[in-house]
Amino acid sequence: MTVLLEIMVCLASGGAYWWWTQSLTFFGLAPNLIFAAALSAAILAGPVKGIAWGFFLGLYADMLGSGVFGGWALTYSLMGYGVYIMKHHFDMDSPFSQLVAALVLSWACLLFYQALSLVFSSINPTGLKIFLAEPFLNALAVPVVFQMFFWLKRRAGIL
Repeated sequence: MTVLLEIMVCLASGGAYWWWTQSLTFFGLAPNLIFAAALSAAILAGPVKGIAWGFFLGLYADMLGSGVFGGWALTYSLMGYGVYIMKHHFDMDSPFSQLVAALVLSWACLLFYQALSLVFSSINPTGLKIFLAEPFLNALAVPVVFQMFFWLKRRAGIL
């Protein structure tokens, strides 16, 4: 039963991201709710489940985009593993550490995806506006998404 709930939450995260980018952009910018969900799941879940959430959310982001297919899945999977390593050294449950991790990991994920795109398809998918502004929007979105996932973990036992 929890697997079905996790699939529904994963699809709802992707649907919320799609709706937000279609309806609530501000100067063409929106927080990446898929990134926020992948980071929150990696913080709350164990290593295997955190990497799996990152992979499937990244696969959803790949289906929405037109860049290198599988690039976001690889990026978010590696982010899930990196968060697992960081959880041993930092308290990732506090909002400040989530803000800092979201800011740093957003830039790291954007740079990694940029490198993948340049190596495999010779295109530049990330504009300067996204690179400079989206990490700050993600940093504001991650604590909110984390609290929703934490509530779901306590109530429904997912993650």
